[in-house]
Amino acid sequence: MKIRKTLFVAVLWLSVLSMVFGAPVHKALAAEEVVVGVSLSTLTNAFFVGMKMGIEEGAREHNVRLVETNADGDIPRQASQMEDLIQQNVKGLIVNPVDSDAIVASQQKVIAAGIPLVYCDRGASSEGYTAFIATDNVAMGALAADKIAEFLTAKYGAPKGKVVEIQGLIGTSAARDRGDGFNKQVDSKYPDIEIVARQPGDFRQDTSLNVMQNIIQANPEIDAVYGHNDDNILGAMRAIEGAGLLRKVGEEGHIYIIGIDGSSDAIEAIRDGNVDVTISQDPIGMGKSAVQLVLDAIAGKPVETNIAQPFYVIDPGNVDDPTHWGNAATVQ
Repeated sequence: MKIRKTLFVAVLWLSVLSMVFGAPVHKALAAEEVVVGVSLSTLTNAFFVGMKMGIEEGAREHNVRLVETNADGDIPRQASQMEDLIQQNVKGLIVNPVDSDAIVASQQKVIAAGIPLVYCDRGASSEGYTAFIATDNVAMGALAADKIAEFLTAKYGAPKGKVVEIQGLIGTSAARDRGDGFNKQVDSKYPDIEIVARQPGDFRQDTSLNVMQNIIQANPEIDAVYGHNDDNILGAMRAIEGAGLLRKVGEEGHIYIIGIDGSSDAIEAIRDGNVDVTISQDPIGMGKSAVQLVLDAIAGKPVETNIAQPFYVIDPGNVDDPTHWGNAATVQ
C-alpha cells in the first residue's frame, strides 16, 4: 500500500506540474528543438550536393531540424525563400548565395530579425553576417597558376605559353577571388604566360562548352585551360574534343586542363587521362562546419567571422584515393 501511495503522489505532482506549465512534463523538460533554415544557390552542381550532404549530416549529429530551399540559380527566388524562412521563425540561417551583391538586401532583413547568418562557400559583398566559411579562393587561383606554370616549364623549358581562363558565375565571390588569385599570380611571377581569352562559363558545363568552342575558333593555338570550377573545365574539355584537339596527358599536343572543386566527374576525367588537375575542396566538411557555427551563434557563443577550409591537389598520382569527397556526391 505504501508503494501504491507513493506512486499516486508522484503521478499527482506530475499532473499538477503539467497543468501549471501548460504542457506534459516530459516535453517541458526536453530540449527545445532547434530549427535552422538553409538556402542553397543550386543543386545542379555536384559541389553543392556535397555541401547539402554535409549540412544534413551535421544536422543529424546535433538533432537539428532543417528547412531547406534551393534557389536553382534564381536571385529573386532566393530572396523570396529567405523571406519565407524569416517568417517561419527559424533560429539560424545557412546560406550559399546566388549573387554576392544581390544577397545583401536579404542579409539586412535577417540581421534585423536577429537571426544568426552563416554563409557557406560564397559570401556577401557587405559585412554584418555572423560567419563565412569557405576555401581560400584567392589561394586556389594562385595555385592553379603555379600548376600551369609547372606544366608549361616541362613543355617549353620555361613558364611561357597561351592560356585560356574560363571564369565562373560573374557576381559570385568565388569567381571573383579565383580569378584575382590566378591573374595576380600570373602577372607577378609568370610574365611570359599569355592569357589569350577570358570569358565566363557561369560554373556550368553547357555554357563553358559553347564559350570554349568560340575561343578555339579565334585561338587555334592553346597550351592550357584554367577553369574556375570543374564544370567549367569539363565543358571546355568537350569543346576541345569536338575540335579534334583532345590528347591524353603525356601525349604530344596535350592541352593542360586545371579546374577547382574535386568533383567525381573531374576525378574520372583525370583517371581517363584527359584532365591534369582539380584543386579539391571539402564541401561535405564545409556543410557540417556551417551547422556547428550556426548552433554556436544561436547559443550565444563567440564564433570566428571568416573561416578558411583546407584544399589540395588531385592529379594522376592520387586520383584513386578513396577519401576524395567527389566519390560521395552525385548531382541531383
